[in-house]
Amino acid sequence: MSYSSDIKDRLSQLENACEYCNRAQLAAMVRYTGRFCGDRLTLYTENKSCVNVIKKLVMQCTGIDSDYIYKEKSHLYEYTVSGSATDNICDALLLFDDDCDSLVPFECCRGAYIRGAFLGGGSISDPKKSYHLEFDSRHAAEADRLLRMLEKCSISAKITCRKGHYIVYIKDYTSIADVLGLIGDSQSALEIYNISIEKDLRNSINRQINCENANMDKIADAYKKHLAAIEKIRKTIGLSKLPDSLREIAAVRTAYPEDSLKKLGERLEKPIGKSGVNHRLNRIVEIADSIN
Repeated sequence: MSYSSDIKDRLSQLENACEYCNRAQLAAMVRYTGRFCGDRLTLYTENKSCVNVIKKLVMQCTGIDSDYIYKEKSHLYEYTVSGSATDNICDALLLFDDDCDSLVPFECCRGAYIRGAFLGGGSISDPKKSYHLEFDSRHAAEADRLLRMLEKCSISAKITCRKGHYIVYIKDYTSIADVLGLIGDSQSALEIYNISIEKDLRNSINRQINCENANMDKIADAYKKHLAAIEKIRKTIGLSKLPDSLREIAAVRTAYPEDSLKKLGERLEKPIGKSGVNHRLNRIVEIADSIN
């Protein structure tokens, strides 16, 4: 079972706060799953929990008791009403009313509508792989309606067009968690926050490891350069030609090639700091470079 299906099954178990929430949720589900053909309205969904919610809400909102069928060829559940039942549903759910506020008179109803939109046309990626939540609508007006409703809940979303459908989508994990909390799945919302924390921690550790590896590479390159310069001087003019301070640091560097500059400075007869060690070693490299 997919991550989206798990969430939809959980949301399908919720009871709405009021009768207006029932109407709002069903209206969204009809708008996202419904198809009109003459006086017939058919709702299509791949999720059995969703079609059971549709059946229950239709009964609660209109008193109509109709059943659904499963089409094995298309792997879809179909819930169909016709004739006066279609008119009753359209009237009860304000399906041809463009006024969002009349459909969601209370704040709880807004969450119920968005829940219905998710049950009817929503999908969400597993947050362990990526952050992506979307609502798939066949109508631009419905996508705009949902976008405005999300904005009233302080949730930022965007719309794109894909294969003739209008997709309202969110890629920010905090906004996705906010949507899940709003529609009643606080469990998944908390899970997303926990996953984001784990990802941030893992990325921080990886950056630290990469930084440490880069520093080790720099140290290795530096001591190879120093040793090569010391060896060149030894084979040409001889280390005895160097000033005492450079001869001493050359001896320490040769004896402890992988030590940090700070550690090398501490090993000298008269300890010096990193900058002093670096200056002396750079001077040795300059002398080696000047030898033809």
